[in-house]
Amino acid sequence: MEPKWLGGKEGYVGTVVDFIPGQNQAPSAVVKLDHAITFDDITGDIVILELRYKGAKWGQRETVHVELCNFLPDRASWKSRKRGVWIESHASYVKE
Repeated sequence: MEPKWLGGKEGYVGTVVDFIPGQNQAPSAVVKLDHAITFDDITGDIVILELRYKGAKWGQRETVHVELCNFLPDRASWKSRKRGVWIESHASYVKE
């Protein structure tokens, strides 16, 4: 399977710039990508990564949801903040 949001790439590189309240107990990571992603009608270089599984913790590698933004999100809860576009439910990250 080749997810549309990857645009034929194996992945993207970015830098964590903040942690904000997530939908669950763990915070979500706000990541500034080195290159923008275009998905449907949005292009952005900010993604919000949310841990996928209950009890998961930020570490070397984990499964995450990916939300694409063309803005920096507020440091507000998921329900209270402006949201981007959900693009993936089973992505993974690797901390380098």
